[in-house]
Amino acid sequence: MAGKWKIMSGVIGSFLLCGGLLILLDYLQVKKLAEGSTLPVTLWSILILGALLLCTLILINNGLIRISQKVADYKQQLIDTDNALKEAQSEFNENLERRTFEISVINASLNREIAERIQAESASKLLQRRLELILDSAGEGIFGLDTNGKVTFVNVAATDMLGWSAGEMIGKSHHDMVHHAYEDGSPYPIAECPIHMAYMDGEVQFRENDVFWTRDGRSFHVEYISTPIVEHNKLVGAVVVFSDISHRLRTEEEKNKLQRRMELILDSAGEGIFGLDLDGKVIFVNKAATVMLGWTPEELEGSSLHDLVHHTYSDGSPHPADQCPMRMTCRDGQVHFRSDDVFWSKDGASFPIEYVSTPIIEDGTLTGAVIVFRDLNTFT
Repeated sequence: MAGKWKIMSGVIGSFLLCGGLLILLDYLQVKKLAEGSTLPVTLWSILILGALLLCTLILINNGLIRISQKVADYKQQLIDTDNALKEAQSEFNENLERRTFEISVINASLNREIAERIQAESASKLLQRRLELILDSAGEGIFGLDTNGKVTFVNVAATDMLGWSAGEMIGKSHHDMVHHAYEDGSPYPIAECPIHMAYMDGEVQFRENDVFWTRDGRSFHVEYISTPIVEHNKLVGAVVVFSDISHRLRTEEEKNKLQRRMELILDSAGEGIFGLDLDGKVIFVNKAATVMLGWTPEELEGSSLHDLVHHTYSDGSPHPADQCPMRMTCRDGQVHFRSDDVFWSKDGASFPIEYVSTPIIEDGTLTGAVIVFRDLNTFT
């Protein structure tokens, strides 16, 4: 825009200058005419117009040269800009490709991580489900505790025995729910609770006979083991495995009662009675037998009956064990009776006896023999 005004200003200035010269020439012509002479006006006019044309051409040429230079400069700038744009575009494309590749790598890594995480979660859920199935298949009650004594998991057997659902137990204090009192109903301090000790001191605790309490307020006898859970060398809780031993205790109690009755019956009998295993060793003996023979039950039980009381005939000759009718019963399972035999007491004296040796058959299997004898001196 400045070059355009400069050319226009030059042209206008040239025209004004030529106009001024023409006016001056006209003035001199008039003056010369007054003096009676003339000027070559036409020639000067042509020269002035030629000068005007030359000036105009020079100005236009200079303007065109400047314009051409600017155009050339603009073209060069355009070329430089285009080159810079191409370089920028190329760099952009390279960056885009690099970023695209990086994103694809990151995306692939992310997809792989997501797939691995999904697979791990699936495996974890499968493992958890298998663990739940294993726990629920166990006949013993099982529950887990945190370090505050609150239930973290419980299996079906435990909920069946205790009467609470898993949802009712999880998050609650096991001691307050199932172990709060002794069998007589007196309070059971948690500080004395073996289960509590396991997740406090990290020691395994076992009890053969304790009581748990059900939801409806009943107690039942249990045997349990409380094992600490250690994770990364840190105590994080305990697992309690317990069994209802009420039936076993009742069975043992009935068995003890029956055994006591049998002992009373055996001890009330006037005849001596032995029980033998298959090796001929004494497994039980009644009071009458110990009185007649002079040995205590502790001396007789576990010893060979033949070696203690039946080792010799009445004439003092050895009685081989393989010819002993009592030992024969332990081998052939047959009843053997003798009415003219002798036993030897602890003090070395013999006395005449009669006895019957009867096999003990359990579930169709020979397991020993029962010997019932009496001192014939007493019955003569």
